[in-house]
Amino acid sequence: MNTKENILEAWIMVEHLSEGDIRLKDNNIQMIEFPKNNNFYSLFSEAISKKKLKDFQKGGIVLYLDIFKFEVIVSLLREKFNLKKLEEEINVGDKFSFALYFDKNLQLVDSMTFFTASNYILKNKCVPKEKEFLEYEEENKNYIKDLFNYSGHKNYVDFFNDAFRKLMNTYSLNLRNCRMKVLTNLEADAINLHSFFMNDLEKAKSITTENLDKYLLGIKKDRINLDSRKDRDSFNPNIFWNILQPKNYPIARFPSNPNYALSFMQQVAVNLAIGYDDEKIRSVNGPPGTGKTTLLKDIFAELVVEQASEIVELKSKEIKDKVSCLENTGIGKMPKSIADKGILVASSNNGAVQNIVNELPLISGIDEMFIEELRNADYFWNISNSNISVNKNQCEKEEKFWGLFSLEGGKKDNMNNILTSLEEVINDLKNNYVSNKNVYNDFKKQYEYLLKFKQEKQIFCEKYPLLKKLKEEYDYSIYHYQQQKEEFENELRIIEGEYIEYQQEANVRKVQIEEEVRNTDEKIIHNLTEQNQINLSIDALKLQKPCFFSAKKIKQDYKKRMGSFSEELIQIIDKNRELNKYKHSLEDEINTILKKEKEYENKIYQKRKENQQIVEKELDKIKEIDESIHLLSKEINAASVKVLDMNADYNTLQMDNPWFEKEYRCLQSRLFIAALKLRKQFLYENIKSIQAAQIIWNKQKEYLDNKEMIEEAWNWMNMVIPVISTTFASVHTMCKNLGKKTIGYLFVDEAGQALPQSSVGAIFRSKQVMVVGDPAQIKPVLTLDSAILRMLGKHYGVSKEYLSDEASTQTLVDDISRYGFCNGDKWIGIPLWVHRRCRNPMFNISNAISYGGNMVQSTDTPGKAFWFDISGNAIDKYVKEQGEFLRNKISELMKQNPDINDKTKKDTIYVITPFKNVAYCLSQELKKIGFTRYDEKGKVTNIGTVHTFQGREALIVFFVLGCDERSIGAANWAVGSANPNILNVAATRAKEEFYIIGDKRLYLGIKSTIINESFRILDRFNYSNNSNGTNKYKS
Repeated sequence: MNTKENILEAWIMVEHLSEGDIRLKDNNIQMIEFPKNNNFYSLFSEAISKKKLKDFQKGGIVLYLDIFKFEVIVSLLREKFNLKKLEEEINVGDKFSFALYFDKNLQLVDSMTFFTASNYILKNKCVPKEKEFLEYEEENKNYIKDLFNYSGHKNYVDFFNDAFRKLMNTYSLNLRNCRMKVLTNLEADAINLHSFFMNDLEKAKSITTENLDKYLLGIKKDRINLDSRKDRDSFNPNIFWNILQPKNYPIARFPSNPNYALSFMQQVAVNLAIGYDDEKIRSVNGPPGTGKTTLLKDIFAELVVEQASEIVELKSKEIKDKVSCLENTGIGKMPKSIADKGILVASSNNGAVQNIVNELPLISGIDEMFIEELRNADYFWNISNSNISVNKNQCEKEEKFWGLFSLEGGKKDNMNNILTSLEEVINDLKNNYVSNKNVYNDFKKQYEYLLKFKQEKQIFCEKYPLLKKLKEEYDYSIYHYQQQKEEFENELRIIEGEYIEYQQEANVRKVQIEEEVRNTDEKIIHNLTEQNQINLSIDALKLQKPCFFSAKKIKQDYKKRMGSFSEELIQIIDKNRELNKYKHSLEDEINTILKKEKEYENKIYQKRKENQQIVEKELDKIKEIDESIHLLSKEINAASVKVLDMNADYNTLQMDNPWFEKEYRCLQSRLFIAALKLRKQFLYENIKSIQAAQIIWNKQKEYLDNKEMIEEAWNWMNMVIPVISTTFASVHTMCKNLGKKTIGYLFVDEAGQALPQSSVGAIFRSKQVMVVGDPAQIKPVLTLDSAILRMLGKHYGVSKEYLSDEASTQTLVDDISRYGFCNGDKWIGIPLWVHRRCRNPMFNISNAISYGGNMVQSTDTPGKAFWFDISGNAIDKYVKEQGEFLRNKISELMKQNPDINDKTKKDTIYVITPFKNVAYCLSQELKKIGFTRYDEKGKVTNIGTVHTFQGREALIVFFVLGCDERSIGAANWAVGSANPNILNVAATRAKEEFYIIGDKRLYLGIKSTIINESFRILDRFNYSNNSNGTNKYKS
């Protein structure tokens, strides 16, 4: 599932199914009438002769054979795979089964024989694998080649007619389903039959680049959520602080009005794009009016200045390292560091491509203070104005552009225009330019000054983290001090408590000991008294000691009494010895108690002393930090620098841009102008390489053996014209000889409209990729409905991320972008949130139904909006009553403002609808009052489906819903809960007034959250304005 090969195979089949389109209404495509005598040779030969081809023209004729309605294929697939028919509006028309090309001599050009995959499916009733289809095509091409292989054995006319009749029989051709077209140039005119992307998709199978692999395989790094709402769990202010440090800001800026800085998220996007990290592919998601083109201008300016800074460092400004093919042919090898900053802008939308390259060099987009400086810089000012298409309201001498900054490339005519511009540049450098090598030093001085300016801001910026750190340290020190103080007090209380408890026990014991000592002393005294008495008794007895001659009994009696006294004396002496011993023990106990009390007192004293020392030390530290905070705060406050405040409310934050003021923006713009001066001098010193580039690019076939020369030719063209644009459809044509990673920066505009396969060739050729768009607006235009796409995805083992009605270049790059935003359950690229186009309630409708309320409005000036409840019976979704109501309403407005009908002035009103038929019928109805406008090709420009108006704006928009109860499925497809895109685009085309025309009961009845929320916003808006008397429409 989702292997590189499977994805590419699936996309190739989708592209095969897009091949073979034929517009039967094209006046140059003719029916093939059955000729007289079956002489097809004469029929085709006469058609070619009417074209009056010149001898040098390699013209001929193409036959479109077996034409059928593509709806037949769609129905076949639905039936085979049991798919329900959907209400989606898809582009289905007519297809041819195969096409044969003959030169003007009616010789088959077999290499151009072309079979469609639709033909295979029609014949075989199944979807082929790529290999199966190629085998089928090869088999049929070989058959036709052999069929028309003329051996010379008979007349060629007869041979041709026989071969053509066999062809008709073999393929059961009915001439009513066949057409022919005479071509002036077979190769150039035939290209529209093939898918524009097929060759690059085939190439991609064998190409490996980091960007391509990420794109195809969804390889992602850890995502970083740029959620700037501080009330969300995903809010991480440190991310923004790091990205928006002054050192990460661009050193250059496009010279628009310096009074206005980029918005918060615009600046985040620019800083990321110019090298904050090492990501090589990223996306920006910009809702309508959020300044996607504005941020691209600043990125382009930065790249141009960085190229200039690289040029300044070159020892020799003339590039002497050459790439050569022939002995006398060579082209300067552009230093990689310069070439890698070349710019290619691509889009699937031709209008978007033209808008960007036409807007970049407009004088009207430059602030007045820089216009003369740009004029003096003269980056081919006159050449840029030499090809202005002059309208009736323009004079021929009007100067519209400030320089040759951007041109549209891609298709052959545009590339010829670029080559012509190169020739004019060469002539201007040779004949008009005065060499001035001082521009290198002038630029370097300015560049270094701005680097210093940025560095000073960076040093200042770094004081804020230091201040923050000091404050955190201060808070921690206070906290730690309080904690320590509390711990010390607790420890002291414990010791004092223990002491008190001990003292209480000791005092009791002391009393007991004193009592025991008294008792002991009394006993000792008593014993001593008894001892004295015994001694006296002994002394008295000694006086009665019997003599030698006393009777034995007397002697015995004396001895007995003396022994008794001695015994008593010994007992008393022993008692006193014990009593004295006990008394000494009591005295020792008292001493122990006194000693322990002293120890407690010393411990308490020491603890208090220690605590006091620590507290004083902590207080000194706190005081020191406080003084540092005071000094740093004083220094910061004195500077009056706008600081990044991530604690600001959401709206204020989104409108903010920190650190730099108008002064820096002026310096940035002037550095850009200095870079253009330097660039012109550099081109002058390398004029030979520019001449070589013109020759090589114009004759690429001669240099296919050394494609490096073609790559260098591109580098030099891109050096002359800093921004080249192309549609994806023309990438292969323009870049067919450019290999992988040969383009510096690829910027994809309106990427939400680009089919994912369309950008493959541009991506693998580019080193850096940035896609810009909004998936919440118009989805890519499809030729197959979503159910069939899902079936093809299942058939090829590819998930809906790559093959569905929602898959686009934007969604795929969104998914792999490291920096982005989690919008509900979807990960999108870097979001832009400040809207500068619409008034309310259009802004509120868009913000509510598509952007989760994340957008911020730059102005709160109210507009006008209302739902006109008009119903009726619908024919193919068109309600006649709605058309008539709109005609009358616009008639009223035209009377009030005649400019509305002035074809020389910009459109005031757009009429938008979800449905093609409604758009057509409205154009016819409004034609009656002269409102409908047409371009030079006869295409209506001010009425259409939302696809017509992507990227455009008008003061007033009418959104006509159409439908009735019988087409409720179509109504649900257009504005159902699952599809907010159409209403979002319609509402955001209106700058001041937005009016819905539709059956209110019908649309509220489909229970669409999109419609219900929009109606609620409209209702509340009009109730508020009616209360204030500011809205003339009343329900």
